[in-house]
Amino acid sequence: MSSASPYQVDISDSQSAVQMSEVELLEVVAATLAAEGIVEAEISIALVDDPTIHEVNRTHLEHNYPTDVISFLFDSEMLNPRSAQAPGRRGNGLRIEGEVILSGDTAVREAREYGWEPRAEVLLYLVHGLLHLCGYDDLSDEEQILMRRREREILALFQLTPHYAEDHEPAQTDP
Repeated sequence: MSSASPYQVDISDSQSAVQMSEVELLEVVAATLAAEGIVEAEISIALVDDPTIHEVNRTHLEHNYPTDVISFLFDSEMLNPRSAQAPGRRGNGLRIEGEVILSGDTAVREAREYGWEPRAEVLLYLVHGLLHLCGYDDLSDEEQILMRRREREILALFQLTPHYAEDHEPAQTDP
């Protein structure tokens, strides 16, 4: 008998640039949140096109251009204060609610530039957005280094190496 997942995830896919497996997206969400020590989560994932993410970026962040990923943290609550003491994980003991919006169009463009699969680029965006919900930021060089290290560690669980990784080999592709 299996217990219910502590992570409630709603996936919406309104783009046509990248075909994504819902199962794979759910696996990446679960792995990322578990790696960060998130106790419970309600997450919405929206795969959209560039015009849609451009509008979200303009409306909510006042940036007049499409982007790769946007995250919104709606709520965060400490459920297990003792687990918050574990080093290296920003989400320890938290319950979070949030949304991650990903651009399939941008993923295709960026994947072509970096020589890996658009699917892998979407998964990178997903991990990046989820890490923002867990409390990471990338506004300073120090924070960006830390966030990218966590991205590499989590993506490695899926045999993916981001294009920015040192000594990187292109991501494995499905036959």
